[in-house]
Amino acid sequence: MVLIGFVNIPIIKKSVDWWSTLHQPASITLTDKPSIDPSMLYPLFFSMIGFSGLIICLVILSSKVQIFNREGNKSWVKDHV
Repeated sequence: MVLIGFVNIPIIKKSVDWWSTLHQPASITLTDKPSIDPSMLYPLFFSMIGFSGLIICLVILSSKVQIFNREGNKSWVKDHV
């Protein structure tokens, strides 16, 4: 299964270039100017930044909960909560 996926990933990536009738070209690339309209590009970037911030906050909160669960019987946890 891993070998099939390993071979399939470059095919999926290059399918946009090979079969341009089935797919639109890439809207955002590292080497070219973005072809996406700025009225959609800026909200896309802001939402990516916001989603990344949300994930970071959720990881921090989850870590805090795990620490409190693990150290639940300690006196510092009882003083904090």
